[in-house]
Amino acid sequence: MELELIASGKVREVYAVRDDPTKLLMVATDRISAYDRVFAEPVIDKGRLLSAISAAAFTALGDRFQTHFVDVPIDVPAQFLGRATLVKRAAMIPVECVARGYLVGSAWDAYRTDGTVQGVALPTGLGFGDRLKEPIFTPTTKEETGHDRPLTPLELRDLHGIELAQRLEELTKAIYVALATWFSEHGLTLVDSKFEFGWVDGDLVLADEIATPDSSRIVRGEPGASPEWLDKQLLRDWLSEHGFRGDGQAPVLNGELIESVQGAYRQVYETLSGRSFDDWPGGHDAYRGVDRVQS
Repeated sequence: MELELIASGKVREVYAVRDDPTKLLMVATDRISAYDRVFAEPVIDKGRLLSAISAAAFTALGDRFQTHFVDVPIDVPAQFLGRATLVKRAAMIPVECVARGYLVGSAWDAYRTDGTVQGVALPTGLGFGDRLKEPIFTPTTKEETGHDRPLTPLELRDLHGIELAQRLEELTKAIYVALATWFSEHGLTLVDSKFEFGWVDGDLVLADEIATPDSSRIVRGEPGASPEWLDKQLLRDWLSEHGFRGDGQAPVLNGELIESVQGAYRQVYETLSGRSFDDWPGGHDAYRGVDRVQS
């Protein structure tokens, strides 16, 4: 497979497949980011875990939704093995589509202010970690640089038209419910999750990663008031405890935190798949790819 690097993000690198212009190879590195900062310390095997979880989620969805997922190829350079996902090339829509089933994170902060979350009114009397009667749709812009901007339903319609905005909301909620049900069957809760969509041959398809601990909040059982996170919230909470929320000098991630994050991601994969991560392709090579560390 002849490849050409065409994009490098915070965590993933994207390669064009020269002998098939309709396909891309997405390679997940061991980089980890939070608050728009990519940290110098890698989380060993994180890239392989992300690829494994996302592949399991696409497989679980089956043919219920159109997606860009093709395969997890093995005919790739050795350093990509287990990290690479072959996908259909899509014209991406610059919106991050977030579905929330529980009141946590920024949604909780917004609710405490005025009882709404990005223009969606919620019942009074809810507490942190409470399950919502039905999932809510809280999209954001997808910015090339800087912070993504939350969008109300009206703002999304103004940007992308009524029809596409409605389709994005309907698909986001339906996919979230399907994946949340799958998680629940395995004793996990998909608290919230981010999805991205694009166009392939005129069809609107689910793209990027799905249901990973990078793109979702995940707990075992119900969140409650003191959830035990199995996702990147572990890093966010640790950074907040060390006084960092994106500004100034970032703290060095210590070994205990890195092991905790890696262990949580591994738990998610092994719980959902019923398999040992030791059997997933690739090795413990800490591949980080193109240097994206930001001071």
